[in-house]
Amino acid sequence: MGKLKNEASRKMENILHTKLMPPRLQPSAIHREDLLKRLDNSLDKKLTVVAAPTGFGKTTLVSMWMASRDFASAWVTLDENDNDPSRFWIYVISALRTLDPAVGKITLSALIASQPPSFQTLLTPLINDLVQLTQPCVLILEDFHSIASKEINASFSFLIQNLPESLHLVLISRTSPDLPLPILRARNELLEIDTNDLRFNLEEAASFLNTTTQTEISPSAIASLFQKTEGWIAGLQLAALSLQHSNPEEVQKVIETFSGGHRYVSDYLIKEVFENQSESLRNFLLKTCFLKSLTASLCDTTTQINNSAALLESLERDNLFLVRLERGGDQIWYRYNPLFAESIRFFARQRLDEATIQLLFERSSSWYEYHGLLEDAIETALFAKLFERGMALIEKYIEIHDLREMYTLTRWLEIIPRQDILQRPMICFTLAQIILYSDDRFAPTTALKIEPFLSAAESIWRAQENHPRLGQLLSFRGNVIWWQGDFQKAFEYARQSLVELPESEVFWRGNSLLIVSYEALNEGRILDAQDLILEARALLGAAQNIFGVLASIQLLSEVFYQQGELEQAEQLNQQILADAVGDESMLDDQGIASLSLAHIAYERNDLEQAQQFARRALELGKQRANEILQVQATICLAYIDFAKGNVSVAHELIKIIEAKIQNPNLLRELQNVNALLCIHANDISLLDWWVKIVSAENQNTLHLQREREAFTLARLRISEDKPEDALEILNSWRSDITGNGRVRSQVEELILEASAQYVASKNSAITDSFLEALILGQAKGFRRLFLDEGAQMVALLQAALRSLPSRTLSMFATTLLHSFPVESTAHLTATNSSVQIEALSQQELRVLRLLAAGLSNADIAQELVVSNNTIKTHVKSIYRKMNVKSRDEAREIAHELKLL
Repeated sequence: MGKLKNEASRKMENILHTKLMPPRLQPSAIHREDLLKRLDNSLDKKLTVVAAPTGFGKTTLVSMWMASRDFASAWVTLDENDNDPSRFWIYVISALRTLDPAVGKITLSALIASQPPSFQTLLTPLINDLVQLTQPCVLILEDFHSIASKEINASFSFLIQNLPESLHLVLISRTSPDLPLPILRARNELLEIDTNDLRFNLEEAASFLNTTTQTEISPSAIASLFQKTEGWIAGLQLAALSLQHSNPEEVQKVIETFSGGHRYVSDYLIKEVFENQSESLRNFLLKTCFLKSLTASLCDTTTQINNSAALLESLERDNLFLVRLERGGDQIWYRYNPLFAESIRFFARQRLDEATIQLLFERSSSWYEYHGLLEDAIETALFAKLFERGMALIEKYIEIHDLREMYTLTRWLEIIPRQDILQRPMICFTLAQIILYSDDRFAPTTALKIEPFLSAAESIWRAQENHPRLGQLLSFRGNVIWWQGDFQKAFEYARQSLVELPESEVFWRGNSLLIVSYEALNEGRILDAQDLILEARALLGAAQNIFGVLASIQLLSEVFYQQGELEQAEQLNQQILADAVGDESMLDDQGIASLSLAHIAYERNDLEQAQQFARRALELGKQRANEILQVQATICLAYIDFAKGNVSVAHELIKIIEAKIQNPNLLRELQNVNALLCIHANDISLLDWWVKIVSAENQNTLHLQREREAFTLARLRISEDKPEDALEILNSWRSDITGNGRVRSQVEELILEASAQYVASKNSAITDSFLEALILGQAKGFRRLFLDEGAQMVALLQAALRSLPSRTLSMFATTLLHSFPVESTAHLTATNSSVQIEALSQQELRVLRLLAAGLSNADIAQELVVSNNTIKTHVKSIYRKMNVKSRDEAREIAHELKLL
């Protein structure tokens, strides 16, 4: 908990409070009543967009509206760094909290957590908080054109769509924002103020010029200037500054030479303004024009003078394109008009040599660093191409930030030459992580992009004998190669990393243990895998890494599945579906959990539910370009179609996916499935090619894959009437299976052993192997392990019914027989069995579950929306089919048969 609080405090301390300060309204600003009334009328809408190029008074208009009205308002000035979603929303919520400190607490806590949820989950509590505002409030976002992130635009659109009446949004932008404006227009929920609205008319231009200048200007001169500027406010302001203290002849000359577009006009007039200032002020402007925001202390450090406060006050007093922001702490902050600053920078680069400019940037960067404004320190250093300083600062930034703010890091690193980055191992390692988690992690091109940075970092850390960092890098390599499908190499990297990593390293040890637990799982060492998974989950939970925790839960569910604990496996996968929300990469977790649930439903012979989960897994696999998930989901769907009797469909599914796959391990898995389907369909004439493949030694084949192939080969030998060969294959696996607790594999091996013995002896007596298979199968709730063996299983079950030692087993065997297609069991007679149970319909199963839960007939009828008489009929049918006389007996047998 302490760590979370520290993280929260750090993120909040790093907020640049000047971004939350609205600019102070200039005394010379022209009152624009018509536009202000339009803004007033917009309060009953959701959104106002004030969009126009620079210099049209967008910010001045909105500032005037705020200053002249009594509603509560909050302000955020955006910039390109705010394209990190978490950063964007932290600033927005921080601004909203100035309206009411109770707003956004839950959302802010989620944002500063290590893994924030999806934006809908994130913003829902914020919207609920805003509903509680008792008075109308306005949130202004200035420079919204800086936002290019699709994720931010999508989340902001969600906020607009669900915005409560208590809040009105105002966007100030140079361009039209990428938001659902047409929908808002159609619903009359949008006010738009554009360039034509913002232009001064002739009366406003005259009022502005007469107020601003100290020179007599004739109406004809004003009209001429108005015509040439087309009401462009910045142009008129520049002209007014140029005309100050001019005589009538000079006024006429300036106006005559005033021509051209906005860019030409601004450069020309700013030069006129600049040349009319004192030398000390010109020098100050040249040396501070590169700063995004200014305060006296920063300017003193940058320019190496001690009277910056007086100069800033002079600039503000003379209306020289300097805007004062609201006071932030004990310092007064300002910013230059963007157009003015841009033009002065042009002059600065002409008049100052590169070394001087770099020195100015280095000083200001040092000031930012000293005052804890690390991002501004980095931006300033990189702008001046001070790459060594920039990278040193980025390394500090990496130490205290997580990788969620990828956009900012990526943008910085794109500025720095690659050869310089390759000399900084920590930056290389961080960049490799950014590439993996922002690109398609399954694509081979992603691994190729990452490799140069990992190689450079590994080489340097090996030379430095930096074992902890090397351990982190090797663990990360395991992740990279894992998603490329080379599991053996991933296992190797993970084992190497555990040697290098100290015991105190929580996250990376947890990550590597997770990989080696998968190795143990696929080597069939179920009990070892379980211990490793639990240790990994504990470490990753301590590291507050939800992705690792979800992965460990998924592997633990696979352990339970292999042990035959289907209910526990099901619960864990349902937990994953509930928790895997937010980050897009969590769709992989959802897909794997859906596939696991499909396997569980299939084993229970609930084919419809299995198909739903498998289709969802396939859909997510395609969405994420997850080749492994696509293959496994397709295999599951093929088995389901085969179980339903759609043999050709099952073969076609495998054929289609096989043509798309390049990974040799996945191809081998598909080849095994294809062989298995052929055997079940009694089409074994063309499987010699497959036998050669599985008989060849291959070190890269996972242990459980070899087990699956061995079982398929045993089935083939049984089909070929070679039971002794099948028994020899099965015998070689028996001790490994039982010794490692693979109960599911144990039941499958026992079933195949019983089938081979049946073929070998032609004896209908029940074997110890089949009896053990039935006992374990009934206890664990296995169904499809028996049903998938087809006609031979029908014969085995029919033979076994005569001599099963308990009623429970007899009913289990009978239930399995009734689960086969009618044509498979039509030849069987009732006299063959000492226990008779007909298959229950789906509605009868629903009634049985509710009955077993203790509901009365009336309650069941209400739950299923049917009459009492209908329920009585169903209960009577259930008693008859189960050969019982009471609810207690029905409940007991239902539990025994795993029907609940």
